[in-house]
Amino acid sequence: MPGAERRFQPFVDFVHASGWKTEFVRLEWVNRRPPFGSTEIFPQVDSQTAGKIVMGFSLGALYSHLGAKRARHVILGSISPFFLEDEEEPERWMISYRAGNAYIPADVLVGALEDEQMHRRASAVRDFYHRRTYTVVPEAEHELWHPHYLDAIKAALDRLDAK
Repeated sequence: MPGAERRFQPFVDFVHASGWKTEFVRLEWVNRRPPFGSTEIFPQVDSQTAGKIVMGFSLGALYSHLGAKRARHVILGSISPFFLEDEEEPERWMISYRAGNAYIPADVLVGALEDEQMHRRASAVRDFYHRRTYTVVPEAEHELWHPHYLDAIKAALDRLDAK
């Protein structure tokens, strides 16, 4: 998304300090907002993430889950509310958590203080993957910068580093 590198520079610095390199997926869409209710950008995600470890948070987690079908591993943090249970967003119902690749190893994270709907979604996505680690991040809301969230991401990266 436009400006992502600048907005996420502290996270990039954190990942680099953990011994990893980063790159951002480049998405192109016609309007100023993401094409909710459409799968048109998922092939863009897939082509840029094949064979890579992919981290996505919130909307980025949704795009990683649904688009990174040939990734080596996905880390999905606080996956966005774009599934059938989200009745207040009917235009987004077309996107299902049953899409994606269930055979990619996954780390699924959700903040302990996030709402019930976020926990239902995280559990559903967790259950989708055959090889997964599920972490309820203590004391965290929907906040990538929370120290416990960063600890959970570092633990996932460290597990991957050990492989």
